[in-house]
Amino acid sequence: MVQLMLATTLLQLYPSDAGMIERYATLPAAEMRQSGAYDALALLHRRLPSAPDANRAPTKVDSTSVGVVTSAVSAVVVDRATGFVLYEKNGEEPRSIGSITKLMTAFVFLRGNPDLTSPAAIAASDVRAGGVQHISVGDVVTIGDLLRASLVGSDNSATVSLMRLSGMSEGDFVGRMNEVAAEIGMRATTFYDPTGLSPENRSIAPDVVRLIDEAMKVDAIREATQLFAVTFQGSSGRMYSIRTTDDLLHSFLNQSPYKIIGGKTGFLPEAGYCLGSLVSENDVHEIIVVVLGSETITGRFQDVKALAAWAYKAFQWPDESDATSFPL
Repeated sequence: MVQLMLATTLLQLYPSDAGMIERYATLPAAEMRQSGAYDALALLHRRLPSAPDANRAPTKVDSTSVGVVTSAVSAVVVDRATGFVLYEKNGEEPRSIGSITKLMTAFVFLRGNPDLTSPAAIAASDVRAGGVQHISVGDVVTIGDLLRASLVGSDNSATVSLMRLSGMSEGDFVGRMNEVAAEIGMRATTFYDPTGLSPENRSIAPDVVRLIDEAMKVDAIREATQLFAVTFQGSSGRMYSIRTTDDLLHSFLNQSPYKIIGGKTGFLPEAGYCLGSLVSENDVHEIIVVVLGSETITGRFQDVKALAAWAYKAFQWPDESDATSFPL
């Protein structure tokens, strides 16, 4: 109880997606959820906007396999090529998304075609409480280093630096985030800040799918979110080593035949533990898995692993010659 009270106090003081707080805090136990019939009813095979090859959607090889039970409040699994929804649970429930927000910040920032090799530093005005600030104020690194600190280590201050370097005020930048969200089809998403510290950054799981789909088309974002860690040196001579917040990179989903193409974690007390991931099998069969509101830091990774494994076993893609079912 003492540990829970301490963790809760720290989270109220320092809400964040990165660093020690997220890695060691757990949310209070959730109420018991019903499984089975509930999850079966949640599998509404709706489609996101269809791609040109929508006729090549995967087909279910075992009609009795209805999915897996997850701790996440909301979840969705989508075939990236066709937009076909393989699994959905509370997909229309708006949720805070925490630092998944940083994908949109990076996406908007990179639309300005910045030179990622240019020197840059975190200014005192960029500093945001919460999580770990990996780079010292005033220590000159590169814009690319700041971007990787934001996406790999979920560094809030580095993220605000990117916004400042865009030349826009925070109000204008956040306004642009919302405009771009509408442009890419995020129909139920609102951003209030660029870091994800605001619980008012809210979305729904299918909208997060759209964000991941678009963001992972950008080389700098995709490559950064595949990194286990990033190391670079500041002008002071100090070496910085930043470890990823995405422990899914260390799982079987990033070992042959699977590969993590990219993704982003998110956390706030109001959001729970969140994760969006783009996964492939044999360098094809790309699926996007999103979980919002998982109960623990490890729970979100378990939820994504279980959903991805189930999808690859329960569905067959048109290029697969043998249909073998593996009901879970």
